[in-house]
Amino acid sequence: MTGKTLDTLYFFFGTLRHAPLRDRVFGRAIEAEAATLQNHETRVALTAGGQEQSFPILAATPGTTAEGVLVHLGPAEAARMAFYELGYESRAMTVIRADGRPVTARVLIPEDGHWRPGARWSLEDWCAEWGAVCVAAADEYMALMGRVSPEVAVLRYPMILVRAASALRARSEAAPAGLRRDARPEDIETLSCSQGYARFFAVEDYRLRHRHFDGTMSRPLERAVFVSGDATVVLPYDPVRDRVLLVEQIRMGPMARGAANAWQIEAIAGRVDPDETPEQAARREAGEEAGLALGALIPAPRFYPSPGAKSEYLYCYLALADLPDGTGRPGGLEAEGEDIRPHLVSFAELMHLIDTAEVENGPLIVLALWLAQHRDRLRADPRPIADRGNLA
Repeated sequence: MTGKTLDTLYFFFGTLRHAPLRDRVFGRAIEAEAATLQNHETRVALTAGGQEQSFPILAATPGTTAEGVLVHLGPAEAARMAFYELGYESRAMTVIRADGRPVTARVLIPEDGHWRPGARWSLEDWCAEWGAVCVAAADEYMALMGRVSPEVAVLRYPMILVRAASALRARSEAAPAGLRRDARPEDIETLSCSQGYARFFAVEDYRLRHRHFDGTMSRPLERAVFVSGDATVVLPYDPVRDRVLLVEQIRMGPMARGAANAWQIEAIAGRVDPDETPEQAARREAGEEAGLALGALIPAPRFYPSPGAKSEYLYCYLALADLPDGTGRPGGLEAEGEDIRPHLVSFAELMHLIDTAEVENGPLIVLALWLAQHRDRLRADPRPIADRGNLA
């Protein structure tokens, strides 16, 4: 490996060992060679409060070896690295090349007070769980360089990961086209895309052309999309008692619209975090919002609630559950300012709430109507709730 005069040699021990991520962060492929750092090991980073992170830090441990790679970075690439790797300082250390020769390289060490070492970290395990989503998120994150400070960018990163995971999920799922257009990639031409706002959600402005049904291409169009991550919605149902568990909380949408009552009766719902499946998210949200452990999850219709302007996609489930009197507790995460109240209601009362428009929450209405379609079969099943699977 040869470097230019202004290049600096760096030793990467963590996620930047992963070539696809490294290429996205630096905007080009960068040559790397294997190396090791003696008397150090790669450990999971823990916050001061003990929360485990996905990325690693180095821990000085006699007799151990940290695997890594050596790369030459010019000033521009070093600036991109500093933007991506906030919270570290570089320190000159002696590392060992693959041929056994020692060399001095800069190594990223956590700044004081940022993190402390936890369990051992594995690149293979990280790639399996986080590799694809971090690579997908890197483009949006690095596009913030020069637009916002690194401190602001890192606050946006969790939601960037959520959006990236949603995009990966969307690309991996089947897109049936029995009635609708059998779309091809060339049917949409994106002329430009810019991000006007990004925090908990993002707003993207597109200039595009798309194919008409007669085969011609449209004129250039300007469209805006409200981009958010995938979410999960779950309605707990007790087929023996013929009742459901609903939750109530204040919602900003009705408040901003000017509704007389901003409190909504809903099914349990929440975003799908980047390291979990929609099913796992449903179970987690049930615990957080109502203190409820769910039984079998039955997939229900999944859909875009407002596809004309929003990217949000909802994975819906009916959850078989034992719901005796007193089930559920007030819930929500204090850190997110949530204040949630549970309600046990009969199926008949649920339908009455829909008829009177006290329930005006779309996902809950979809789940209620879907439950009505399958309710008789669920109630006729003699098996205990714990033994039931899906409706097939």
